[in-house]
Amino acid sequence: MSTKSVQHGLERRNTGKIQSLWLEFWGYCNLGCPYCYACGGEHLDKAKLLKWEDYERVLLEAKSLGIDSIGIPGAGEPFLPINKQMVMRFLHRCKELRMFVTLFTTGEFITDELASELYNLPVEIMLKCNSLTPEVQDRFVSDPKRNIIISGYGEKRNRAIMILTDHGFNNNRACMFHYGRPSRMALVTSIMTTEHGELSNLEEIVEILRFCRRHNIIFDCDTILKQGRGASCELCTGDRELKAKLLELQKIDQEEFGNSWQIGPGYVGTVCDRYMHHLYMNQEGELRPCIGAMGVNLGNIKTTTLKDAWESKEMQMIRNRQYGGKCAECQDFVTGKCNSCLGRHTKNLTSANLLKTGQVETIGCWNFQQKQ
Repeated sequence: MSTKSVQHGLERRNTGKIQSLWLEFWGYCNLGCPYCYACGGEHLDKAKLLKWEDYERVLLEAKSLGIDSIGIPGAGEPFLPINKQMVMRFLHRCKELRMFVTLFTTGEFITDELASELYNLPVEIMLKCNSLTPEVQDRFVSDPKRNIIISGYGEKRNRAIMILTDHGFNNNRACMFHYGRPSRMALVTSIMTTEHGELSNLEEIVEILRFCRRHNIIFDCDTILKQGRGASCELCTGDRELKAKLLELQKIDQEEFGNSWQIGPGYVGTVCDRYMHHLYMNQEGELRPCIGAMGVNLGNIKTTTLKDAWESKEMQMIRNRQYGGKCAECQDFVTGKCNSCLGRHTKNLTSANLLKTGQVETIGCWNFQQKQ
């Protein structure tokens, strides 16, 4: 059984220094997820995509700054043939530099051979899992409005779960011995349902939690980020339904698995603390505070260093928690139980507005509690 393990990079001590970096690889993807924050596979400007020399240079600077946690988010599928060679070269370079990688993937292209190679690299695998039922999973990665209907993916993803467990990615003893991690694999989803439940994982999310805990797999669950396709996605769960489901998950995790945590509108089971140690780089080299703050431009790595981005006025405001509005009036924000997700609970989050107002403007959420 897993402890309340979370993806590498979260739950850090605030040192004032940058500790983690997420960077996108090329955004090619063969699925049609209607909630994709990056609109994977759309709007690619091939002339602007980063090259190997760019990734290696950023990686070397990251190492020099003391960054030990690298993330490859799901802006595209890293193991598609067009991406795989570059991504694997990157992972091997991270091994040489002793840097741990959190890699998000659909799992569709994971084979025994690839799993064997990945097992010997410093990487944890974050597998898409909106549903354990293949047919339902296929519906979650299809988009009828764009005439994209996917079939057979759910079975391939389930096979990937079996392959990774067979190779020991969820072996607690081995993971702790080699990397000090309870597990090196996760199932990743958001809590999603349409208004009338035509497509939903609201009920199944409980069983996904149980499956993860029983098999020592990280349960990486949050709510839809309203960016990209997610901005108009019909799968966003209403506040009342979401709160009720989180309370149910909280109760089950405590009673059945001994894990205690507070409910909140972001990650299930933990609080995002990336505001104090993190930068995000997209596939064109543009630097952002995090995945949720795409309107804040900190420069491009072709002309700006990670150090300069980290020390920018915008990042200093975020790191110093210069927040105004509803979240700043909330007791959970004041006590550090919540950090007001930049992607979910802010407004006018742009470089220009930050520099104009001197603060992050927030809108609060359903979990608001007046500060004392």
